[in-house]
Amino acid sequence: MRRILHVDSERPWRGGQNQVLLLMRHQRARGQDPHLAAPAQAALLTRAAAEGFAVHPVAMRGTWDMASVLELAGLLRSLSPEVVHWHAAKAHAIGALASLLDPGPVRVLSRRVVFPVRRTLGSRLLYALPVDRIAAISGAVRDALVQSGVDSRKIDVVPSGIEPSPPPDPVRRAELRRSLGCGEEEVAAITVSALSAGKGHEDLLRAAAAAIREAPRLRLWLAGEGPLEGKLKANARALGLEAVVQFLGFRTDIPLLLHAGDFFCLATHSEGLGSSILEAMSAGLPVVATRVGGVPEIVEDESTGILVPAADPAALAGAMARMAGDRGLRETMGARGRERASRFSAERTAEMTERVYRAGREGRGRAEVPGAG
Repeated sequence: MRRILHVDSERPWRGGQNQVLLLMRHQRARGQDPHLAAPAQAALLTRAAAEGFAVHPVAMRGTWDMASVLELAGLLRSLSPEVVHWHAAKAHAIGALASLLDPGPVRVLSRRVVFPVRRTLGSRLLYALPVDRIAAISGAVRDALVQSGVDSRKIDVVPSGIEPSPPPDPVRRAELRRSLGCGEEEVAAITVSALSAGKGHEDLLRAAAAAIREAPRLRLWLAGEGPLEGKLKANARALGLEAVVQFLGFRTDIPLLLHAGDFFCLATHSEGLGSSILEAMSAGLPVVATRVGGVPEIVEDESTGILVPAADPAALAGAMARMAGDRGLRETMGARGRERASRFSAERTAEMTERVYRAGREGRGRAEVPGAG
């Protein structure tokens, strides 16, 4: 049985943490033995423990937390995993330093952000530390790494994966829409994203204020929580959107909520790939999104959705009004999107990740042969 130690340093529950948990589930189903090292307060650690995974609290207070480096190195020695898989920046730094003290496992890094590697001394040092393979979640992420000077031969593209959406339930859809004060004659646009900087919620509110003039039946649901919640609610009031916009907070019923909506919106300024978009497409929703990062790799413009430039509320408003006003367009794009989303399964992600582990192990073997490479 292959033992894998996943290391994730993030405390909130975001798309990246969902990807780690999905991967661990599929690895366990394959007969592997995935473990998780994460901060004690992390939502991922809590959820993984509740599902019976072996979890190991490690503080990971900062990027160069030496106490956590030593703790993680001790964990590597005691568990003897075949692979150590780092997720998120702090996990990468702490894990890479720990692997210098215990260099046994194959070292794999998942990269989910499309930002170039920073030019700071710390970032340059971090990417100079040993890593066997880097799993980029999109071609855009891979390109950003290569442009930052990372060796392309170490990078594999492993797209995020999702579980198939459950079948729609018309009764529950109607009930949920009624509970949100939304009739069937109205058109609900939904976004699922942390209410944080860079996600484009301010653009989305301005776009909704413009689109409502052309599409008066439009309604907007914002699922998620975050530091900008108060500011965004104030913006919505200032734009006169109290009857149009609903802030739904953190939801545990996202699949049902997606089935209750009519189309999906994401106005983000940067996105590695967009697993929330994939989940919406799997639920049969057409997409209005910004043409950034890996989004064009999953949303086919004018086929499964409409793509617009980032930070362009006018273009976003036009796309939202068009989608809200054309039921046939929504149904056609939604059907195509459901088929396309089926190609991005969590099972496929697990299979591709296994190939990354194998490539890392084989590369490590070649490196040990004198004169290899």
